[in-house]
Amino acid sequence: MPGLQFSQSTDLAIHGLWALACLETGRFILLSDIASRQHVSESYLSKVFQRLTRAGLTRAMRGKRGGYTLARLPAEISVGDVVRAMAPEPPMYQCLAQERCCEAIENCVLLRVFAEAEQHMYAVLDRVTLADLLTDFLRSEKRMGWIQLHMPSADALEGHPAVPPSSR
Repeated sequence: MPGLQFSQSTDLAIHGLWALACLETGRFILLSDIASRQHVSESYLSKVFQRLTRAGLTRAMRGKRGGYTLARLPAEISVGDVVRAMAPEPPMYQCLAQERCCEAIENCVLLRVFAEAEQHMYAVLDRVTLADLLTDFLRSEKRMGWIQLHMPSADALEGHPAVPPSSR
């Protein structure tokens, strides 16, 4: 399916947070559990989760009962939040106008188009939360086995804060 391409780090971040959304609120899980399920090195995933923690999307705790958990409820974390946490600071499109000695920067249609496209992309990504992903996951007959870290059954999710009552 054609579309935008995000980094592997962004993909791992979204799926890692999705896995955390499956857990009971406040429950911590070891990064090694997520890394082994996603078939990625723990050191690489650690760098991803450090960025997520700096962005306020996860909390980390050291020690025997440590690991990572969501810093907010799944309904309060959008896919757009995750992409922003993982994406570089500059806009997605950067013109090489200075290198080309272009004088049209102020009135450039191309710059405006890309800026508007980025705004629309984030508007769409901001509409989908981790709770939405979890709800869709629970409704699907074909489930992603890797995400079922310690996933409760659909019946056990009655009252789960990530799943709005209307979705159950």
